[in-house]
Amino acid sequence: MADHQPFVRTVTGLLRMVLAGVLAVIIVPPVAAAVGITVLLRAPLPGELPDERPSFEAVPSRAYDREGNEIAVFRGFDRTVEIQPWDVPQVMIDAVVAIEDQRFYQHNGVDIEGVARAARTNVEVGSVAQGGSTITQQYVKNTYLSGEQTFERKAREALLAIELEQTMSKDEIMFAYLETSYFGAGAYGVGAASEVYFAKPVSELDLSEAATLAGLLQSPTRLSPREDIEAADERRRLVLQAMLDIEMITVDDYERQAKRSLWSETDPTAPSGPVTVIAAPPAKGATQFPFFVDWIEAELLDRLGPDALYRGGLEIHTTIDPTLQAMGEAAVAERLLNTESPVDMSLVSLDPRTGQVLAMVGGRDYQASQVNLAIGGSTGFQPGSSFKPIVLAEAFRQGIAADAVRPAPGTWVVPGCTGAKCAITNYDGSDRGEITLRDAMVSSVNTVFAMLIDEVSIASTAQLANDLGLTRVDPDGDYGPSLALGSAETSPLEMASAYGTFAFRGIRNEPVGILRVLDGDGQVLFDQQLRPGVRVLDANVADSVSDVLRGVITDGTGQAASLGERPVAGKTGTTQSYWAAWFVGYTPSLSTAVWMGHTDGLASLTNVNGVGRVTGGSHPAIAFADFMKAALAGSPVESFVVPKPITAPAGDTYRPLHERTVVGGRDQPITVSPDCDGPCERSLVPVPDVSGPPPTTVPLSTTPTSVVPPTSTNPTTQTAPTSTKPTTPTTPTTPTTPRDAQESDE
Repeated sequence: MADHQPFVRTVTGLLRMVLAGVLAVIIVPPVAAAVGITVLLRAPLPGELPDERPSFEAVPSRAYDREGNEIAVFRGFDRTVEIQPWDVPQVMIDAVVAIEDQRFYQHNGVDIEGVARAARTNVEVGSVAQGGSTITQQYVKNTYLSGEQTFERKAREALLAIELEQTMSKDEIMFAYLETSYFGAGAYGVGAASEVYFAKPVSELDLSEAATLAGLLQSPTRLSPREDIEAADERRRLVLQAMLDIEMITVDDYERQAKRSLWSETDPTAPSGPVTVIAAPPAKGATQFPFFVDWIEAELLDRLGPDALYRGGLEIHTTIDPTLQAMGEAAVAERLLNTESPVDMSLVSLDPRTGQVLAMVGGRDYQASQVNLAIGGSTGFQPGSSFKPIVLAEAFRQGIAADAVRPAPGTWVVPGCTGAKCAITNYDGSDRGEITLRDAMVSSVNTVFAMLIDEVSIASTAQLANDLGLTRVDPDGDYGPSLALGSAETSPLEMASAYGTFAFRGIRNEPVGILRVLDGDGQVLFDQQLRPGVRVLDANVADSVSDVLRGVITDGTGQAASLGERPVAGKTGTTQSYWAAWFVGYTPSLSTAVWMGHTDGLASLTNVNGVGRVTGGSHPAIAFADFMKAALAGSPVESFVVPKPITAPAGDTYRPLHERTVVGGRDQPITVSPDCDGPCERSLVPVPDVSGPPPTTVPLSTTPTSVVPPTSTNPTTQTAPTSTKPTTPTTPTTPTTPRDAQESDE
């Protein structure tokens, strides 16, 4: 490219002098013009074109389930679409020529007539109203130069345009210009613009659509129909008029197309008369399992940022098991039959040995409500009596055995508390005299656990709950005894993870939905397939909890959750006034949480599918059993480890609250003022962030011990039967959560 024909240099030399004067009138005031003229006249001819600036690319990222099926496409604001020259219809080229550069096929890169015309206009209006740039010059600016507004850059742009016309044909320049220009709404190139605005390939554009796109080139953001559809429509008609003026279209063509107007699919007002339809924004996000996809999208944005996720062409492999997901959806849909929104249900199931989330049902209908109940919505849900195993675990840590006997009055009034909400009662109101902790768990005796948490320290229990992954439980929060009955918020995901720690013998693995992520070149950005767990509980403490929770299903409130001959542990939970119901349970290889409640506020779950008052032992337990039986079908039956006896500290005897000044554990008891007239807590649970804390950043134990997870394959997926994905009804509402419930009914 260094040596060109002599006439090229001659023409370029003459153009220098012409451009020097004309551009001065267009671009700069007289003093600056003198400097600019000198620069242009003395500037050396470009021997070759400079290197092109890096081309912009915006490639969507794609996510896959654990079997390799695509479940999501993540694309952001910007987009590119690869096209070929023959894809661009002539009507698109004509529209661009008519509005941008009518002498494109006559000039040699710089249109002297156009420059002179622009100069006259600028003099008449007293400012820079026109620039006179040709399509070739615009392409040069987009491809080789910066966008700085200087005389030197403008002069160099003109010279390079002439140079470029000697190396590329007009058709090549036109295609390159259309392929690299920005059309607004994140569309780079005419191929992307056609998809973004009209949801069709560029080859299918009609006259009105082509005129719309051509009109955007002058000011892609301001004239975008997504920003100002009226301005875009006015510009479209101006393009049509320009095409008529140079006889690219007939009068009939013009009148027919000018009568149309731009109308957006997102406009709820029905159009009147003929329209050119602006498509709704391109679909993005989940193609399957939308609640799960939303959850992992939040983590990907946090770890990689929007540029990488929405433009980087990432390959994202996730943990979701499509077979188990379908089973979870079927179990939830079965329980929701004959019900309507706002009654809803959520289910989460994960492998406790790895933390990998295998199924996540965030609600009955994603299209009606995108609030993910599986992560607790925006505020979380009170877990009711399903929190009691955490209190029991803290008691075991302090040497209090499952067979330790405690009083079980029908009603217990928090010492020092006065008011209407100071009494904690049992589900049936009965006084059980004295009872072992094991039997108290099996029968879900509220008063025993309210007194037990005070005995072992509310603060210590709150810390343990946080260590187990209940991130909304503040280790430094001022809770009352009602914490034992689930007065602090959590989510099905967190409860499945916490119980998974019991299942994996005290080792906690954070919930994970992403296995690994590769960039566009196939390089691994991060890999979570093998992550070390953290020991939160002594193995024997966890085994002892599992041993007690087995009795809840064999002899207690959770009998509907039985898996037949397969050993399973779990706990029911019912919040105050039957506002919500839970069942959380596990085998050694699968931990599952089920929540049922109202998504529009505090309302009792009554008369739901034949159940007068819904408790955790009814619909949630049945959904749990239906799912677990299907998920574990064909997999080996696994047994829990038989725990060793827990030895109580020397001299340990139970003393009522009023006889004690200091309790075991890490903190002293929280005192309640005599005039307490509420839930008998100094303060309620702090309101969490609207989006909820990311499950991948859960704080763990302050003295962690790393444990490498097993490398065996997940037995929950072995010969699991397939299930048809159910059709779910709709729900239109956003959940709210009871924040002041102080006791559980079950």
